[in-house]
Amino acid sequence: MDPSRLDPSEKLLTWYAGLRFDDLPPEAAEATRAFIIDTIGCALAGSSAPLNAEIVERYVRWGGAPEATVLVYGNRLPAPAAALLNAAMIHSNDYDDTHDPTAIHVFVTILPAILAAAESVGRPTSGKDFITALAGAAEVTIRLGNSVRDHIHSGWLPTTIYGAIGAAAGAAKIMGLDEEGVVNAAGLGYAQTHGNRQALLDATLAKRLQPAFSARAGVQAAALAEIGATGPRRLAEGADGIFELFGGGKGDPAALTEGLGERWEMIRTSIKPYPCCRSNHGVISAAEEVKDKLGAFEAGDIDSVDVWVTRYSYSMVGQPFEIRQNPQVDAQFSAQWTSAHTLLHGPPGIASFEPQRVVAGDVVKTLAERTRVHIWEGGDDVPDSNAPFRLSRVAAKLKDGRAADVTHERVKGSPEWPLTAEERRAKFMECAGCAARSLDASHIAEALAALEAIEDQPNIAPLLGMLTAQAAMV
Repeated sequence: MDPSRLDPSEKLLTWYAGLRFDDLPPEAAEATRAFIIDTIGCALAGSSAPLNAEIVERYVRWGGAPEATVLVYGNRLPAPAAALLNAAMIHSNDYDDTHDPTAIHVFVTILPAILAAAESVGRPTSGKDFITALAGAAEVTIRLGNSVRDHIHSGWLPTTIYGAIGAAAGAAKIMGLDEEGVVNAAGLGYAQTHGNRQALLDATLAKRLQPAFSARAGVQAAALAEIGATGPRRLAEGADGIFELFGGGKGDPAALTEGLGERWEMIRTSIKPYPCCRSNHGVISAAEEVKDKLGAFEAGDIDSVDVWVTRYSYSMVGQPFEIRQNPQVDAQFSAQWTSAHTLLHGPPGIASFEPQRVVAGDVVKTLAERTRVHIWEGGDDVPDSNAPFRLSRVAAKLKDGRAADVTHERVKGSPEWPLTAEERRAKFMECAGCAARSLDASHIAEALAALEAIEDQPNIAPLLGMLTAQAAMV
């Protein structure tokens, strides 16, 4: 076939199918190692999130071929089921990475899919092959998102739209499928594309399951492609392709192929410093600085608090705080609650969002209800490197006349304001400490060291044994 007549998505996938570890620039390999550690850490913490034990138990009851490992719990299940469960745990605390320009959670879909697919083939997978598959699948996912990011309706959930495609391509590559197999798997992933934000807006547990559906879809797509199933190929410019359906008829073909192998979009992905919606991260860091500037004060000393966020972020976190059926999600997606918690107690961690703590936190709730959230109207004056989270402003006044007003035009955890190696390790250890089952401290330290040198591992399977446990003693 004439390469000039290929759909730009097919050119992207063909490039990915031929990608080798030696093709990765050092910064892409290094970033991928960091995302592996961060994503697995999120799974450890997410294992104890509400309802995950029950979801795991249901899939164990359903049973099936023991192909792949459920992290922390240690059960072995069919690869699509293991991918779904691990992805659900990764996303449970909203602590997993975000590609800020497209608002895609990147590794929550591709890592569990590639990990489960790797286990299912029954042969060793080297650390270098794992890194290569992940780095390229992340690049595919992000470039798809970049191609329509200026046109996509805000009601779509980018993580699940592009995640199923990236997960399918990644699973196919790690399984050893050829170019045709990778392209077909990606097409079968597109055939399973889904995702809207209503579960988020209604603060339901379905929000954490949506990326899990995409991870499962990716494994299924690769397995079907392996036995000869074909998928659509014109994923971008087809009559019902991504440009038409998700871009309203608009799209940027160059975003899919320009600079392939030279300019890596995946290294712009951010590691989250706080376990909540990315739209709240600038609010939290600005509120922390306001707290420091004001000096000592009590909740009753506060006269007023005002918060400004971008229009996109306002749609995510700007609504009045209220406790509905899922207090954890209610707090994670509230600029009022996160700013109030930060001003009174400092930045929230995993434990801060435990449902019972949110419900019992009357002082934080009272301040949240008094906090005014506004749409910042000057967004066009700020570079879009952190869009749609690119600016947050917090202003607070005390009754004694003290006041502070802080604007942040960078988002912590982004390439412009990265977490240090020490902060990333501290996050991993925090996550490990929240696991649903007792993890041996020596195993955690050993696993972290192995993950930090994963490219040297001839087989990643032994790592999984370090990340599972027996039930904690009661």
